[in-house]
Amino acid sequence: MIIKNELIAGIAIALATFLWICLEFIFGMHDKYIDYHMYVTNLAYIIPVIGVHWAVKRRYYAQPPGEFQIKDGLMSGVIVGVTAAFLTLPLLWIFFTYINPDFFGNMIAVSAKKAIMSGGNSIVAIQDAQEYFQLSSYLIQSFTSMLMLGVLISLMVSFRLIKKGIVNSKPTSK
Repeated sequence: MIIKNELIAGIAIALATFLWICLEFIFGMHDKYIDYHMYVTNLAYIIPVIGVHWAVKRRYYAQPPGEFQIKDGLMSGVIVGVTAAFLTLPLLWIFFTYINPDFFGNMIAVSAKKAIMSGGNSIVAIQDAQEYFQLSSYLIQSFTSMLMLGVLISLMVSFRLIKKGIVNSKPTSK
């Protein structure tokens, strides 16, 4: 079993995710425009969708016609997810430690601000935010998200490829 495409996709996802969070920081989503952060950051989910989709389709086209099974697509997604998950951890650590060490403080502050604006208890909001916005919880969330996305996206793509009965031949370019 050749896993070159899955490794390439996992590496590309990790690097693109790192680039995305750096661009968020550059464009002020972590301080000046922090109120938009929760919306903009969710757009980054397109990165693993594209990467896993690409890897599963490559695996599909590498199989002889009619031999691709759900387990093949799932294995492809797991390899991509594990690769991306492990590579994303040090990149996020570098980002939160050296590039934007104020990230968690800014997020805690905006949580307190939102609690005050909505008439909520700012002390409780700060305590909850301090538990949520810390390096270890972000690394755990990132790791598990990459794994889950790899599995879920690969299953969806595999089912689609099999159900649609896409002709198993390499697409020709014009």
